[in-house]
Amino acid sequence: MGGRGSGRRTSRLGVRRGGDRSAGPHLRRSRDMRLQALLAALLLALGCGLVVVPVAASVAEGEMRAATNCAVRLLAGLGGRGSNAIAASSNGLVVGIADTATGGSAPVLWRDGRPTPLTVPLQTAVPTSANRAGVVVGTGYDATHEVLVGWWWRNGMYHRLPVSPGDIALPSMVSDSGVVVGVLIDDEEHSDGPGADEDERPAVWSTVTAAPRRLMLPSGARGGHAFAIGPDGTIGGVALADGGTPVLWEPTGTPRALPTLAGRGGVVLAIDSAGQALGQSAVPGGTHAVEWNASGLITDLGAAAAGPASSALAGIAGIAVGAGSTPYFRASRPQAVMWVGKSARILPPGSDDQFAGVSGSASSVSRQGGTTVVVGFSAAANGLRRATEWSCR
Repeated sequence: MGGRGSGRRTSRLGVRRGGDRSAGPHLRRSRDMRLQALLAALLLALGCGLVVVPVAASVAEGEMRAATNCAVRLLAGLGGRGSNAIAASSNGLVVGIADTATGGSAPVLWRDGRPTPLTVPLQTAVPTSANRAGVVVGTGYDATHEVLVGWWWRNGMYHRLPVSPGDIALPSMVSDSGVVVGVLIDDEEHSDGPGADEDERPAVWSTVTAAPRRLMLPSGARGGHAFAIGPDGTIGGVALADGGTPVLWEPTGTPRALPTLAGRGGVVLAIDSAGQALGQSAVPGGTHAVEWNASGLITDLGAAAAGPASSALAGIAGIAVGAGSTPYFRASRPQAVMWVGKSARILPPGSDDQFAGVSGSASSVSRQGGTTVVVGFSAAANGLRRATEWSCR
């Protein structure tokens, strides 16, 4: 999948370093596992295409205004400098990672803005999703057996997701009904680069204790990934052939390929509470956030985002959130974006006395009473990230 073949990984929170093969076999086996805060945006092996690499546009190309009805706050961390809110449940539980006072990082669950570290006995443990019952899923590295592990956690207890011998689970999402979607990969050595992800097999777990069921791929696809599951059990993701084909799997498991904007590939990254699929589609010079209705008709949301790159990462009925380039900032700094219908607004990055946000991304959105709550991260000019929550009315 695009972006994984760079030979680089994220060290801690947003600070990148070159791959170090002497650092241990988990760096090689993980194929550039980047704390998965960017999991939803690491797709699309489309030749030279990357997923979200925003390049600032000029004001002459159009302006995307900041949302004026949203209050922003930085979430408390675990004593270190950085943090990142990766996902949120429909009732406002937030999961992510945070630096600790001792210089490491840990998975964290925020309830009402208060952080609690998750006890997960793995290295590089990263949560990818949580549901309203407090079930958290994620990935990590078992140093004893030198293998990646898919896990789930609830009420202080850690468990491994079931897999067949020789398989590794990489969960992407857990639904409110407890269904998990993600991917199975072979437990064997791989190098980054073209073809490294050919063994990725989209899969679904009916419960966190059930054996996984592989999802059928469209004709011609060599692999794929499931990223999202909707209220009715429809699953969204991507099939890999010469490029990325956005796919919806019906609750029966039947795959349906979706159209793209320019025939260059795309991916479903979310399914909103109304059942609409959200994600991105490659266009000349970048990617655009898109949505697909129940009939598969595609709508270009990114055209309202002013810059050449955008991606919709989550949504509720009538609202999508994600990242996009903007004319307001120099250099390649994406901004957190909210789309209400086809109208795009920047969610301003957060700041405090020790941190000045200049960019960011939104990863989840939920409706809490009369408030739309968005979570993601704000980033400083040096790349340091802080978990961020926007409350919009």
